[in-house]
Amino acid sequence: MKKKLNILCVLLLVLMIASFVMSCIAGADDFHRGWEEGSNSQEPMGGYGILCMFTVLICFLVGLYAIACFIRFILCVNQGEVFTWDNVSLLRIAGWCSIIVPTVLAAVMTPETDNLIETWGSCITIAAEGIFILIMAEAFAIGLKLKEEQDLTI
Repeated sequence: MKKKLNILCVLLLVLMIASFVMSCIAGADDFHRGWEEGSNSQEPMGGYGILCMFTVLICFLVGLYAIACFIRFILCVNQGEVFTWDNVSLLRIAGWCSIIVPTVLAAVMTPETDNLIETWGSCITIAAEGIFILIMAEAFAIGLKLKEEQDLTI
């Protein structure tokens, strides 16, 4: 049972890392294009550009934090600490971060994008991982509540 959970968690972790890396790779091309345009023009960076830069940096760090929380969850499960409130908290943090980060990034990129369907489509795909993680967290919370109620039963 624990082996199946580990396999599924590692698979989900691989998907999280792959979507994170793919987002970074897709953003690298836009960053390079913006860098070239910025170095060729004499206009200073506007407030919107600075806001976008800081938003992307913060989202990058929050995405890394979500991956770290999920790794901590997998390590706790491997140590035999499956139904704990710490694991529920780790899953909730990872889930909400996986939903909020792509949504914020897509909202920031919307004014400058040419293809809204592609931008928001990838956002929905990544956010679906976060929703799945939140479903796992709630299942763990329900299991933990049932375990606590059973421990109180004589």
